[in-house]
Amino acid sequence: MNFFFADDAKQNHPTRQGMGALVAIGGVCVPDSQIRYLESGLNALCMNYGFPPGEWFKWSPNKDQWMRTKLVEDGRQQFFVEAIELANSMGCKALVVIEDSTRSPVKKGLTATDDVTLMFIERVGIRLSYGGTDGIVIADRSFGAPDQEEEFLAGCLETIQQGTKFVTPERIALNVLSTPSRLVRTLQLADVVVSCTLSYIAGEKAYSPPIFDHVKKLLYQDKYRIGGVGLKIQPDFLYANLYHWLLGDEHIMRGNVGYPLPKKEFWYANSPDRS
Repeated sequence: MNFFFADDAKQNHPTRQGMGALVAIGGVCVPDSQIRYLESGLNALCMNYGFPPGEWFKWSPNKDQWMRTKLVEDGRQQFFVEAIELANSMGCKALVVIEDSTRSPVKKGLTATDDVTLMFIERVGIRLSYGGTDGIVIADRSFGAPDQEEEFLAGCLETIQQGTKFVTPERIALNVLSTPSRLVRTLQLADVVVSCTLSYIAGEKAYSPPIFDHVKKLLYQDKYRIGGVGLKIQPDFLYANLYHWLLGDEHIMRGNVGYPLPKKEFWYANSPDRS
């Protein structure tokens, strides 16, 4: 059994040329044999860095969080690196789905948030099928009103039961569960992974690149590529060249055929900074 700890993130003002506002959802996959050890290991790491009891960590701390002013610069970077490498040492993996909300969704009529959720669940189902195991998704509870949470979970259940155009996620054992991330260290790690990835893809250059070097090692890959597997950028007919520049992919797959990257018909054919 695998457990996917999931969180979402938004980037309203990307700096990469041509991008609109971005929405992301992703998660850290933890084998059931490692859940207790990862959670306790992250808690011990927080204690080593001086977090007060009950304080949580996240990529972009709120004004009232301890780490906003007490864990900064190189110290914060090193903390994030150690947290990510702890997960990596335990065989954890990660996947992230990002969508440009100003472009057409995969499923017509869905909001960008609902669309990335559908793609995330689809990809969780694929990874579980490939691994021949069942899994459970645990998401951060950040929906606001109770009716919004229920609507989100109902949408997840519909996707799990009815499937998508490409897959029915039969290996997801039950509907998505939710809990506040401040109560679960592994959900806090998921926030760092998803938010760092989103910042890096959006073109942020000050903080995310050195952390993403470590996140990249967590991302699922298949046949020497990460794009479309551990990281999906929608629509990738525009953004697939970023898989080359930012992830090192040499090909993009369409069916069973690999096409070399960078591809001149797509944006960013010559550089990750110019569309």
